[in-house]
Amino acid sequence: MSPKELRRFLSQVAPFSELSRDRLDELAHDFQDLEFSTGQDIGMFRQPGEHDLYVIVRGAVSILDSEQQTLEQRGEGELFGHAICFGSGSRDYAVVAAEDVELLRLPYADLQALCREAPVINRFFFSSPGARLRELEQSTPARIAELELRPPVTTTSGQTISDGARLMARHLISCLPVIDDDRLVGIITDRDLRNRVLGGGVDPARAIAEVMTANPVTATPADRLEDALLLMMQYNIHHLPVVDDDGGLLGVVSSGDLLRMQSPHPLRLVRDIQRADSAARVAEFARKGPGLLARMSRQGNQVTEVGRVAGMITDACTRRLLKLAEAELGSAPMPWAWLAFGSQARLEQGLISDQDNGLLLAEPPDEEAAEYFKRMADFVCDGLNDSGYIYCPGGVMAKGDWRLSYRDWRKTFASWILEPEPKSVMQSSIFFDMRGVAGDLEMAARLHGEVLAQARDSKIFRRFLAAESMGHRPPIGLFRQFVQEREGEKSQGLNLKKRGVIPIVDLARVRALEGAIHEVHTEERLRAAALQGIMNERDADDLIHALRFIGNVRLRHQVALYERGEKPNHLVDPDSLSGLHRRYLRSAFGIVQTAQEALANRYQV
Repeated sequence: MSPKELRRFLSQVAPFSELSRDRLDELAHDFQDLEFSTGQDIGMFRQPGEHDLYVIVRGAVSILDSEQQTLEQRGEGELFGHAICFGSGSRDYAVVAAEDVELLRLPYADLQALCREAPVINRFFFSSPGARLRELEQSTPARIAELELRPPVTTTSGQTISDGARLMARHLISCLPVIDDDRLVGIITDRDLRNRVLGGGVDPARAIAEVMTANPVTATPADRLEDALLLMMQYNIHHLPVVDDDGGLLGVVSSGDLLRMQSPHPLRLVRDIQRADSAARVAEFARKGPGLLARMSRQGNQVTEVGRVAGMITDACTRRLLKLAEAELGSAPMPWAWLAFGSQARLEQGLISDQDNGLLLAEPPDEEAAEYFKRMADFVCDGLNDSGYIYCPGGVMAKGDWRLSYRDWRKTFASWILEPEPKSVMQSSIFFDMRGVAGDLEMAARLHGEVLAQARDSKIFRRFLAAESMGHRPPIGLFRQFVQEREGEKSQGLNLKKRGVIPIVDLARVRALEGAIHEVHTEERLRAAALQGIMNERDADDLIHALRFIGNVRLRHQVALYERGEKPNHLVDPDSLSGLHRRYLRSAFGIVQTAQEALANRYQV
């Protein structure tokens, strides 16, 4: 192979594909061309060890363990000689030519020199799969500390409302933190003066303490701007006090500060949804969501942030539709809570999503109350469908059978947990990703807590759930080749939802139920499981970064389809990825396989 042919070949092989053309030209002179016949031993590679690196140009090799059992097979463009992770870790292996094979050999000393000058090469060969994925996250998110916070103008809780209003007018500010004994005890805003004082007929001579928002939500300088945004969206607020580690007030971040830092901004879309005067207007605004999420991704936001914002937009649509339903139907006959399940509950939605929801009622409804809540559910679910959140194919909707009293929800969960069988466990798993979105959130949290406690105390149920989760396997075949979804003879791509994201979600759910962990977001569940000692901290972190990598690949695929005017899906063609990203995707799938093996051993499934 001539140096030019060798350089062209290496430019298609990860991780050498990441090197410059000039560096590849230099590197080509360091490789030696070798050939082996079918069945010929190539070498034994002990770990750790200082072995030459081999690149397969033509043919295939078998990688064998100490008992001569095949671990995997590698073909053109693949490597061996370095430490290879098999399941839980790297180990010694032998290599035999599975057919006539042509190889390129790079001496260990040359590999070491290359790794010293190129971090991407060093990371590829000498980092664990989890470490490789962690190191990919190089971008530094913007922090509140980067904003120029003005020294805060404050008042005390005993100050009169009128004095506070004059103070705000004099300093041209729209909010006033309330400080007692050097401690933030509340905040009052222009909106409070309009709604609580003028609208509520409160005497301005009264104390600010009577109309302020007590114990407001706060942030710290180290918090990310995205997290500040999410807090504002979650609590429907426009001002966020910033405090130091000792609770001292440093300033106030406004929604305007964030809007100036980033554009387009989802906070503006959420505001529009909250002000929509009809279900049609909600749908009009909601259909801008995918475009906004796509732009967020293009601007460098990762799948975790995009998923949280997507969930907040869905929440905003749901809450506004519920308000519009109540305006049309009148006051509800009893306390209720709207429940989100699945990806909305976990705040892990993407550019496409169906709806999974239910209604929790304080008491069994009589005929009149049942009709009221049926009309409410129809209004909201129909509105969500018009907004782009299609009806759940499995019927998990308040519009369907999932309008139950507190007592009946408890009985339903108890039947799944106490008398588990495969079909019911498969159907029930989504319900354990539960979050109250509107209504009596305390009642929703109480139901969730009781369900978690029941599941924690039933190892039989969790064993069934663990077994059911094994049905979603990463798309890696016997010889570590990608297994694509097929339709007839045609390969459709890797289903990164069914075979990438869902296996990690399932693992995190089972681990969360072991410890009755209240967190629903998958990353938070894994962190909490590690803190409780249910999982090894490094294993949990590896899974988090595998989830992010797989999710980011899927998100970028969906964004590309959306921007071409095509319907986003979960099927990614592995050939559309760079060689390096294919390797890292395989590493991520390997982390999932290892975690599934650990779960299977724990529950003996």
